[in-house]
Amino acid sequence: MPPARVQIPRSVERLLREVGRLADQRGMQAYAVGGCVRDWLLGLVRTPDLDVTVEGDGIALARAAGPALGGTLRVHQQFGTATRLLRRRGAGPRRVDFATCRRETYARPAAYPAVAPGTLEDDLFRRDFTLNAMAAALGPARFGALVDPFQGARDLRRKRLRILHARSFLDDPSRLLRGVRFAQRFGLRWEPGTRRAARDAASAGALGWLNAGRLRRELERMCGEPDPLACFQGLAALLGPSASAD
Repeated sequence: MPPARVQIPRSVERLLREVGRLADQRGMQAYAVGGCVRDWLLGLVRTPDLDVTVEGDGIALARAAGPALGGTLRVHQQFGTATRLLRRRGAGPRRVDFATCRRETYARPAAYPAVAPGTLEDDLFRRDFTLNAMAAALGPARFGALVDPFQGARDLRRKRLRILHARSFLDDPSRLLRGVRFAQRFGLRWEPGTRRAARDAASAGALGWLNAGRLRRELERMCGEPDPLACFQGLAALLGPSASAD
């Protein structure tokens, strides 16, 4: 069974409790989501920038958090998102990104998605891999409770990298490169169906569908990993003609 609760580091606990309290006061539910939850489950206590998704109005919550969090606010109304850039103290985060829970649809492969309001499960389902599709509740009654509808914690324990649906790499081919980075960083094995989907997308030329800016950003992130050469070797092993499924 996956862990029922997430051990949220002390360096961000007070901040996130306040975010959860403010959301609760306004009839909303707020959750920490994505990479920070993954890292906390792995016992990594570094303080990343934080992603908060809200069943309610993410922008309104970001505004309400001003007196408690301080910093400056940037709002992206068309996407339902906002960012608080914080005055970092000690080990605290540099920024908190707030978003309204949303679902995404893709008009064609590699297109930017169309977004619409959604549930927390919709919001998690749009993520790249199960290990990034987990949330930690921030409300006072459930603070730290793990929300894991796609068994990401189980995949982490099994050291397995798995997509959430079969069209994942076609919807967003940059996930091929992100998968290579995650596999190398965390010592993961590609789940066999995920490996097949990756190879099928690559054979269809999916990486060539990305515009130059998106491709460059992902390659720069790969170069920023602790062992970039191992990442590129992993990419070649994944996509090369002699690669075989796990």
